[in-house]
Amino acid sequence: MRYEEVIKYCKFIESHEAEIRRYCAENNLSFSKLISSGLSWGAEDVFVLYDEPNSERAKLGLLDDVPASILLEIYLENGKLRFVQTDITHKYLGVDRKTEKPAVAKRPASRELAFA
Repeated sequence: MRYEEVIKYCKFIESHEAEIRRYCAENNLSFSKLISSGLSWGAEDVFVLYDEPNSERAKLGLLDDVPASILLEIYLENGKLRFVQTDITHKYLGVDRKTEKPAVAKRPASRELAFA
């Protein structure tokens, strides 16, 4: 899905784009990879999913009972975003230093973070 399509359908990303971009920059994650990944969202959360568009599994579509792997969870709690990384977050959403500008901020020690 292109950026314009994601924003059109996922109002959560549109409403919190600046905060999500900041989190990505501070944690060496690619915002462009995030929005081009599979997304599942509700009014107060977004799950970024691993998508294998050219795999044999992708050809099965909903016939495959194996759920997609979660790359990043984003929750809105008490007006603040909370991000939860998984063990594969950086593998698939990490900044590609050859093609993308690396983040300046160091990665926080905590895997679960909240922004004011």
